[in-house]
Amino acid sequence: MTEEVNSTRSIPNERVRRHSSLDNAKSTFKLFLKNRIALIGMVITIIYFLFAILDYIDPRWLGVSNLSTSLNFVPGHLANTALPTAPNFSGSWWYWFGTTYSRIPILPVMLGALRFDLTYTVTIVFIGMAVGVMIGSMAGYFGGIFDEIVMRITDIFFSLPFFVFALAIVYVLGFSFQNVVIALIIIWWPTYARLTRGLSLETKSLKYVEAARASGASNFRILFRHIIPNVLSPVYVQISLDLGSIIQIFAGIFFLIGALGSSSYPLEIGYLLSTGLQYLSIGIWWPVIIPALFLLVFTVAVNLMGDGLRDVLDPKLRR
Repeated sequence: MTEEVNSTRSIPNERVRRHSSLDNAKSTFKLFLKNRIALIGMVITIIYFLFAILDYIDPRWLGVSNLSTSLNFVPGHLANTALPTAPNFSGSWWYWFGTTYSRIPILPVMLGALRFDLTYTVTIVFIGMAVGVMIGSMAGYFGGIFDEIVMRITDIFFSLPFFVFALAIVYVLGFSFQNVVIALIIIWWPTYARLTRGLSLETKSLKYVEAARASGASNFRILFRHIIPNVLSPVYVQISLDLGSIIQIFAGIFFLIGALGSSSYPLEIGYLLSTGLQYLSIGIWWPVIIPALFLLVFTVAVNLMGDGLRDVLDPKLRR
């Protein structure tokens, strides 16, 4: 009889928790919408991702059936020595931002590159986040020798410049999209491990965690039910900031690959920048400036969105 009463009481309590979480999410979203600068950043970020999704749905909207290489955008059979043409708004939208190496139109290549750049950037962020959150939460909760090992490993990673370390890993593995992704995942998880480790140390000493432990809950249940869900708010902010950082590092690596004279021409914004660099000395600026601004706008947008998220998710700032 007592068990039946307890079970009937737990159902409305669970509903109350769900309604409370939903109300908190709604209030947080409303606060975020009041921050106009952060809202502008979110809108710009969504537009970039919409272009990437559109490329996945049907790449033919760009005028080509295959987005794997920028050479598919070459109009006709032009020699590699053909000089870029200036931005032109009177003709096809392909040439609004002018052309670059081999008269390849800049605008459709940049839009097509979003499919690759954003896919790999999101992959790096979320795999690095998942690994880092798991390792960091376990290190903070269990402590001991495991915590010491994790912290010393993260110290080693943070003592090395991220960009140089990533280049070294790519050099060992070989230059390719996939190996750049692997290299960035390897160097990125410690950021989330250190962040969640400190938060886990604070969370495990709270009363509701002690109550769960006293009631006989297993370490596995406490970790996944009470620790990890309560350290995720700062992680969300870090994710939004890392989207801008990683896409820049990703583009920087391929910029260097292009500068080193690789014969391939992948559909990537960093490589697009490197091929336009040779024309700056003769006053042709748009093959470098326009892709750089395209990348800069996305980076600034996700940082503005991340600042807005931090403002609404941090209880101290919300007050």
